[in-house]
This record gives sequence, C-alpha cells and structure tokens, in this order.
Amino acid sequence: MIIVKLIGGLGNQMFQYAFGRKLALTHQTNLKLDIEELSSKIEKDDFTLRNFDLSVFSINAEIASSDEIKRFQVTKTTKLLHMLSLNFPIRPRNFYLREPHHHYFVNALKAPTNTYAYGYWQTEKYFASIRKELLDDFKTKHELSDVSKKIAAKIIDSNSVSIHVRRGDYVSNAMNFKIHGLCEADYYLRAIDSIAEKVKDPCLFVFSDEPSWFKENIKSNFPVVFVEHNQVQNSYEDMILMSMCQHNIIANSSFSWWAAWLNINENKIVIAPKKWMNESPKNTKDVIPETWIKL
Repeated sequence: MIIVKLIGGLGNQMFQYAFGRKLALTHQTNLKLDIEELSSKIEKDDFTLRNFDLSVFSINAEIASSDEIKRFQVTKTTKLLHMLSLNFPIRPRNFYLREPHHHYFVNALKAPTNTYAYGYWQTEKYFASIRKELLDDFKTKHELSDVSKKIAAKIIDSNSVSIHVRRGDYVSNAMNFKIHGLCEADYYLRAIDSIAEKVKDPCLFVFSDEPSWFKENIKSNFPVVFVEHNQVQNSYEDMILMSMCQHNIIANSSFSWWAAWLNINENKIVIAPKKWMNESPKNTKDVIPETWIKL
C-alpha cells in the first residue's frame, strides 16, 4: 500500500497523486490518499485553507483511514532514520518517506511497497513515464458547463494561447507573497511576443483571479478572450480549458503547470517563468520540463 499526504490546492494535489500513482504502479499495489489535513480546516498563518479537489477527476485511489495512516507515524528522530534507510537494503516494514528537498530526489522512487509519502514532488521526472495513465486519471467526471463549452469551441477554432495570471493569495497573504512572488507585466509581454514569433494570428485566452490587473497592465494587438465565469467550486474547468489551448503561457503556479502538462498538442509551445519562487531556499531547477521555454 502506498499512501500520499495531500496538501495545498488542486495543482499541488495532482503532483502528490502523480508521484503516489507512479510508486503504486511500480509495486502493483493500492494507492491511498491522506486528506486529514485538508478536512481539518485548522487555520494556519502561512497557508491558505484547501479542500480535497481531486474528486472531480477519475483518479485511481481511495481515501486512507486514520488507522492506516497511524501505521506510518514516526517521531522526528526516526524520520531521519527512515530517510537514510533509502540507501540500504534493510528498511522499516512501514516506510515513512519525506521529501528531503524541492528538486528531483533520485532515491524517492526506490521506496518500498508499504510507503507513506509526504512532500510536494513538483517535477515530472517522478511520473513522466506514466503520462498515458495520468492523462486518463485526470479526465473529469463531469461535462463542462454550457458557458465553458462555448469557450471550448472558440479555443478549438483558433490558434489559441492560454495565459494564466495568478494573483489572489499570492497578493493577499504576506507569507505566500514572500515565498512565491508574482509574475509581473514584463514577463507576460515578453511571453506574448515570443509566441507571436512562432504562431500566426494567436488568440489569447486569459484566465485569472484578478482579470482587471491584466486589462490595466497588458496591451496586445491580438484578440483577447477573458474567461471569468468559473468560480472556486468549478475552477478545474479553467484548467481543462487551458489544456485545450494550442499553446500555454503559465504563471508560477502548479495550477497552470498542470494545464500545460495535460495539453496533448504535440507541437505545443509552453512558456514558463524562469523564477518559480521568490525568497526561498528551495532549488526549483526541476519544476519546469526541459521542452518548455523559460523566460
């Protein structure tokens, strides 16, 4: 049995699921999800409260019970021993795997059959080999709303480019702003220019929690469609719509990262910010896939 702890919003949960799915497939065992932190609703100063969002997808996992989770609980002292044991053939029966750093950890996929994984796992290096399975897993259980279907028709009928502008809690939460920072207007202007050099007559589809910022700061000669109808409870529809675009300009956000990764256009151009985090000791060199353009 593989258990992964879910933390953060939809994009983060997708990274955690994808890592767990790879481990589970490797060992031909069940994948279970620890959602206790998501369901606790305990306010934390440095985190935005989140819900269990993966339920909208056709995921191949069950919710872990409290008893199953307790099997893997270890003290702070033994956490180090569990991590060190990744390098040795003798391991605890119930293995606790904590992500040691933000970049790719080569030994993580050597974890044994009974593993509890805690981390963000934000690189496709963990799960690129099961892309086909993940594309199936991340298909939605529900049809798009009528409004989203109309947007989808426009996307399909044009040289569509999604632009994701993430502000929201990156602005309102001081800790989030300190850690993540923001993609400024210069990044989006350079990204649009880069796309325009390669794509004839692009049509820009803007997805943002603060569309007024884009309207005030980004001027473009290309047609722009603002996608503003989806609310928090169906924000996954924005991800699906972005993934349907021919090309993607993403923010420093796991939400639009996944929209671009789910894009099945073999000739897609994906532009991502070179600086993924602001003031952070985390090494994010493996977050952006090698085929994407970093600006």
